[in-house]
Amino acid sequence: MKRSLFLMSVIGFFLPSDASEVKAESKTVIVYGDSITVGAKLAPAESSRVWVLQVEAKSKGTLLMVNEGKGGRPTASLPEFDGMLKRRAKADLMVIALGGNDARDISGKCVPNALNNLKTMIAGARKTYGAKLRVLLVGPTNIRKDALGPSKPIADQREANLLALNAAYPEIAKTEDCAFVSLYGVLPEAGLGLDGVHPDAAGHDAIAKVMLPAIERAVGITTD
Repeated sequence: MKRSLFLMSVIGFFLPSDASEVKAESKTVIVYGDSITVGAKLAPAESSRVWVLQVEAKSKGTLLMVNEGKGGRPTASLPEFDGMLKRRAKADLMVIALGGNDARDISGKCVPNALNNLKTMIAGARKTYGAKLRVLLVGPTNIRKDALGPSKPIADQREANLLALNAAYPEIAKTEDCAFVSLYGVLPEAGLGLDGVHPDAAGHDAIAKVMLPAIERAVGITTD
């Protein structure tokens, strides 16, 4: 009996007195994005600089980032989104980082089509992970028009679409009870010299600096 009491007292000594002192379980964050989410055009030696990995590393264990990026993906990738929902069992936050490829549509339907697609994604994610799932919409990045490749002839229209998407996303975020953060203007032009769209490692550093606090706020993590 004395030995049992002794062991209980020792165990109690090593346990925190307050449950709040126990580190919370990591929050699972799915990032459904395009080639920038993937880290396209980064040199192999700089692959660890992709912003998604940086955010996870800088979160110090509070965020488990799931990279669901794919090059060339527009918001119309609804079947792929549904497939991802079936493949991923858990999400505390859904980050939708799309729109850059939509901006190539100069028919005048770029913005309304993108908004309808986002609404469908949000509804699908909440049907899968629960009605209270937190969602973060990410406004697409800026481009460097003089460095564009095949889409250079429509550079002005593409840029106008990017600006229009960034203006429209906050409205849908409000109506759908989502968080919003814009990446337009975040990328330094010097780092967009390769093709005018894909950032270098320094550009991913800049994105990570913006995305970490945005994700922490969206998922409900407060930092000192």
